[in-house]
Amino acid sequence: MKPLKVYLCDLTHETVILVSDTIPINIGYVGSYAKKIHKDLIEISLFKYPNAVIDAIKKKPPDVLGLSNYSWNSLLSERIANIAKLKNPKVLTIQGGPNFPHDTEQQLEFLTKRPNTDFHIMFEGEASFSNLLDRIFKDRRNEQELFDAPVDGCVFIHPDKRKGLVKGSKPPRIRFLDDIPSPYLNGMLDNFFDGRLSPFIETNRGCPFKCSFCHTGNDYFQKIHMFSLERIKAELEYIGIRAKRQKNTILHVADVNFGMFPRDRQICEIIVDVQKKYKWPSVILGTSGKNNKERIIEATSILGDSYGFGMSVQSLDKKVLNNINRSNIKLETFTAINEHLRNSGRSTVTEFIIGLPGETKESFIKGVREFVDSGIDRVTIYTLMMLYGTKFKDQEYRAEFNMKGKYRIVPLNLGEYDGVKIFDYEEVCVENKDMSFNDYLDIRKLAVIIETI
Repeated sequence: MKPLKVYLCDLTHETVILVSDTIPINIGYVGSYAKKIHKDLIEISLFKYPNAVIDAIKKKPPDVLGLSNYSWNSLLSERIANIAKLKNPKVLTIQGGPNFPHDTEQQLEFLTKRPNTDFHIMFEGEASFSNLLDRIFKDRRNEQELFDAPVDGCVFIHPDKRKGLVKGSKPPRIRFLDDIPSPYLNGMLDNFFDGRLSPFIETNRGCPFKCSFCHTGNDYFQKIHMFSLERIKAELEYIGIRAKRQKNTILHVADVNFGMFPRDRQICEIIVDVQKKYKWPSVILGTSGKNNKERIIEATSILGDSYGFGMSVQSLDKKVLNNINRSNIKLETFTAINEHLRNSGRSTVTEFIIGLPGETKESFIKGVREFVDSGIDRVTIYTLMMLYGTKFKDQEYRAEFNMKGKYRIVPLNLGEYDGVKIFDYEEVCVENKDMSFNDYLDIRKLAVIIETI
């Protein structure tokens, strides 16, 4: 029997600019793990650019098409699934990613609106995708049996609509992350060193915090699992050689709390060694931890001004922080940290979110003013995205704070694909019981002024 032809896609719109400009390590992990489990039974190809996968589908239609699902590419992924179905009605289409509800009723609604997607994977994707491949191999010649029992880690609508939504058990997380073969070290990501995309690494997974606006605030992600330092060092060496050739300057770090763990100092030392060898990276982009700021400063100071220190707060109001299950260190501590960093020649940035429950126009402006007065280099102000996989899609939670949303195009995320215009959009909070719509508009005007100056 011929190997199963599998296409994995982490697609980006590029109508105006390349919006998602990182090497697709996510599908690299999924593909590497699947190849480890299924070996020569599968043939895997990875894609980042929509037109490249459209061309491939037309020339050599896949048996299985996997697509990442984020707020910025969800409908683009559905369009590619549609093109694949038109070319080969028997292709099995799978989406996976954080842009997916946890509530059963919302899952049914979500998948009903995406009729070209056969399966959606929940939470971590590597093991669940391989579970699904097991099912495909077992029932490859019997399309009906493929859907007749749940698949661990997957959700789907049974072709017999009377049977409704079928949901597998929640997948256990991969505890030892080195069990996932490195898609860098096995060469799976080599084609993406094309000068357009920046390297992406992940040193750990999980988050001990429970912020309600973030999908990693779910209990599923509470424990921290790590890649080995040996693996991280080998990957950075491998990347450094290739990034130097294409004169790429940026390294993205996927960790949601970079610098917060004791061993992160060692990771920073590894990065510095790579910088000395390859004159790369000159810029490191990542999200700093929410506490242990002194440890983060101490670890990332090794990187000098190549790493901009982030002190995201989202809000300074105690009531708001309680409503979103978040805590910040004291403003006085932030001010002292900021002064220390400025004296060391390092840039500092903070982030606020408009529309969090309990925040008033007055409390929001007060918080922003206090941070501006602290000497911060940049204040970035975001509108609250009401994302799937977070509390803000929970109808009871929304009702508690009388939260109202409106939809907008995710900035720049639009394009025309094989003759069909696609616009990826998101729901954002524009009003709640503590903030009127006019208050929201006033804060947006303030945000424009602050971002400009």
